[in-house]
Amino acid sequence: MVVTGARLSHRGNSQAIRPENLLDEIHLARENERRRLSIEIHDGVAQWMIGALYSIKACASLIPQSDEDHLRSELSGIERTLQKSVRELRRIIADLRPLPLEELGLVAAVRQMTAVLAEDGIACRFDVQGVLPSLTPAEERATFGIVQEALTNIRKHSGATRVRLRLQFHDRTVSTEVRDNGVGFNPETVFSNQARPTHIGLLGMKDTAALIGARLTIDSRPGRGTSVRLAFSTTSGQSAPAATEER
Repeated sequence: MVVTGARLSHRGNSQAIRPENLLDEIHLARENERRRLSIEIHDGVAQWMIGALYSIKACASLIPQSDEDHLRSELSGIERTLQKSVRELRRIIADLRPLPLEELGLVAAVRQMTAVLAEDGIACRFDVQGVLPSLTPAEERATFGIVQEALTNIRKHSGATRVRLRLQFHDRTVSTEVRDNGVGFNPETVFSNQARPTHIGLLGMKDTAALIGARLTIDSRPGRGTSVRLAFSTTSGQSAPAATEER
């Protein structure tokens, strides 16, 4: 992996790594853990917070209408915080559920992810160009996972208002770009402070790209937004039906 200026780039060695078995094992382990965490969060902390919301509303109804304005205001603030927390927990639960790839396919699954951005006021333009090749399960999961991580980072850390997401297919080549107009960052800090959540996510994207022999490039500068690009040639020799669309 090479970092030059504001660019972080990595090319995996597809000949040295056999991704299929390894990614299948990683995928199974992750899905089992995601399912377990989703159930625990849903049945535990999410339900407790929803119960707290009902209790706050009940307490507010007991306050005399003629006074205690300050207490009523404080309870309303707590209620808003809990409502925001419950929404975030529901998003986390949704992210932890099994990937929709097998049911929807790559393009539809990615489109489903972009809908989450609108809930945070982030406009997303999603373009699909070319003929979708028949990807191996490892390539499909890796592409989806990297796009998912990029969109999660945008939503949580970038402060962006606009996102451009492209999936381009030409022959057996797959190119993906996720670009935002957010605050940006210095990619070199990926190595100087790997403990930060954003950097852990970027390192995971790099490792995932390496497993399918893909090239991952991350361009960013403070105040200039971020672009995440993934490119690889599929090892599958078949092609899926043509799909060209723009939204």
